[in-house]
Amino acid sequence: MFGITVKTIPAVRLAITYRMLSSSIPQTIKKSKMPPRPKFTDDMERDIEEKFLHGGRGPGGQKINKCNSKVQLRHVPTGIVVDCQATRSRDQNRKIAREKLALRLAQWENGDQPIERELAKIQWEQQSKRSKERKAKSKHREAQEQRQQQKLQQTIEEKQLLKSLLEQ
Repeated sequence: MFGITVKTIPAVRLAITYRMLSSSIPQTIKKSKMPPRPKFTDDMERDIEEKFLHGGRGPGGQKINKCNSKVQLRHVPTGIVVDCQATRSRDQNRKIAREKLALRLAQWENGDQPIERELAKIQWEQQSKRSKERKAKSKHREAQEQRQQQKLQQTIEEKQLLKSLLEQ
């Protein structure tokens, strides 16, 4: 249904363009029906090196800069490194870092191309944006029609007033 062109921009983000090949309406994606996230497995656990670092930036103030709550995971066979300092909790950061590493490994296995979930997420975001645009346009259209109705009503009232004044 879609032709997908994928370009990689050096380690920054993916620029994905969709081109309609048919005139049919694209399939809508529901947030609850998205493809699953890649899972962190025990095999991956054996192949990683884990470090706890002082956090240099981010929320948490002085406390975050003094504690070793920042987690850095390195997948030894591929050399992929993932950092996480999303929270002040070391355990939560370990969990989040493992999720990020599983995602990066899935991308690497896919030849640095986006995985199915990322494509679905991009399509879902685009469909949400289109929906919001449609709602905004209809809201403005309704407001404009209301203003025109008010102007028309006002001119009718003014004509009636002039007509009654001229008859006297």
